Amino acid sequence: MGDQYRLVGLGNSELLAGLSALVRQSNVLTAQMLAHLVELEERMLPEELGYGSLFTYCVEVLGMSEGSAGRRVAAARMCKRFPEAFERVARGELHLCALCALAPHVTPESSTALFEACRGKTRRKIEELLAARFPRPDVREQIRRLPVRAQVTAMPLEPIEPSPPRSAAVDASGAPATPPEAPPNSLNSTLPEVLPRPSAPVPDVRRRAREIEPLSAERFGVHFTADTELRDLIERARALASHKLPNGDLAGLMKLMAASFVQQEEKRRFGIGARPRRVKPKTETEAKTETETEAKTETEAKTETEVNAQSVDSTEQRTPPGGVSASVAQNEATKHEAGTGIGQTGKRRRHVKVAVRREAYVRDGGRCTFVSATGRRCMAQAFIQLDHVTPFARFGGGEVRNMRLLCGPHNRLHARNCFGAMHIKAKIARRRRESASRAKTK
Repeated sequence: MGDQYRLVGLGNSELLAGLSALVRQSNVLTAQMLAHLVELEERMLPEELGYGSLFTYCVEVLGMSEGSAGRRVAAARMCKRFPEAFERVARGELHLCALCALAPHVTPESSTALFEACRGKTRRKIEELLAARFPRPDVREQIRRLPVRAQVTAMPLEPIEPSPPRSAAVDASGAPATPPEAPPNSLNSTLPEVLPRPSAPVPDVRRRAREIEPLSAERFGVHFTADTELRDLIERARALASHKLPNGDLAGLMKLMAASFVQQEEKRRFGIGARPRRVKPKTETEAKTETETEAKTETEAKTETEVNAQSVDSTEQRTPPGGVSASVAQNEATKHEAGTGIGQTGKRRRHVKVAVRREAYVRDGGRCTFVSATGRRCMAQAFIQLDHVTPFARFGGGEVRNMRLLCGPHNRLHARNCFGAMHIKAKIARRRRESASRAKTK
C-alpha cells in the first residue's frame, strides 16, 4: 500500500480539510462525467461501438455496477433537459439520487424552484418534499403469502466434450451415426440431474430500497415482510382490538400496537408514566421510635464531633506543614462516600432510581445530548442510553445532575476519552469472549 493511503500522520484538522477538498473535487468530476455521458449519448457512440445503450456501455466498458450506471445515466439525461443542474452538481447542491428522484416531476417552469427547494437535502427529505407537492394514493392494505425461495446448491460441472461436426454425423456405411451420450452435467441432461431438490427456504437478504415511503405530507406507505408468527400476532391483536377498531383497519391497529409498545418501553427504561411508590403511613409506635432514634443519633453525632475536635487539636502539633490530619482525611472520605452512594458495607450501587431516570429523560427530550465543538447537538433517538457524566468507575454518583442521555456511539466516545481506546477495546473483546462461551454452553 502506497504512502498516499496511510493517513495516520495527519492531524484532525488536516484530515477534515483534506476530505472536504476531495469531496469538492468529486462533485466537480461528477458534473464533468455527466456532461461526457450526455455528449456520448448525443453522438450515439455506444451504438456505433456495438453496445445497445449508454447503460450497457457504462457497465461493460467503464466497469460500473448496474445501480451506479443507472443513476448516472438518469442524472445525465436530467442535466441534458435542464443544463443548470450541471453547476448545482459541481457545487454539491444536488446529488445523483436527488436528480433521479426529481426526474418524473421537473418541468421547465418548476425546475428552478424545485432545484432550490431540494438544495443540500438528503434523499429521504427530498422524497418527503416531493410527496407533499405531488401526493400519491394510499398503498393497498393486504397481508399475502410470498413465494418460497428455494436454495440451489452450486454443483461443479464436468467439462463438456465438443460435439462432432455435422459432416461426421454419418458413419462409414452411410447410416446415421448414433449421437454420443451427453455428459451427466451437460445442458442436455435432465433437470433432476442438474439441479438438486429444493431445500429449506432461505431468507431474502436483499433489503427494500424504502421501507417507509412518503405518499404525501401526512401519509406514508409502509412495506415489510412478516413471518407466520407475526401474522398470527397481528390477527390476535386485531381480534382483541375489534371493539376499538370495528372495521379492522390495519394502519389503525399498527398505530395502537406501536403506541402501546412505546408507552411500555418508556415506562420500563425511563420511568415515564410510572406511579410513585405509596408511602405507608407510620403508626404512633413507629413514629415515637423514629423520634427517639433521631435524638439518639444527634447526641452521638455531637459527642463524635467533640471527640474529633479534641483529636484534631492533639494531632495538629504532629501534622507537618501543608499536611492533612487523619481525622480530616477520614471526614472527607466519609463525605465522599455519602455523595457517591457508598454504604457502610463499602459497596456502591450502580442502580439509578426511577425518578432520576424519568427526570433526565424529560430534561434531555428523549434524544442524545452530545454537542460538538461547533455547537451541533446529536439528533439520534435510537440506541439511547443513560450515561454518567462523571463515570461510575470514577465515583460518579447517580443523581440527576450526573446523568444524561447519549446514543451508543457517543457513549463509547465518552468512555474512550475517559479510559483510553485500548482499555475499551479490551473490555469489548472480553465481553465478546464471554458471550461466545455462554453461547457454546447453551
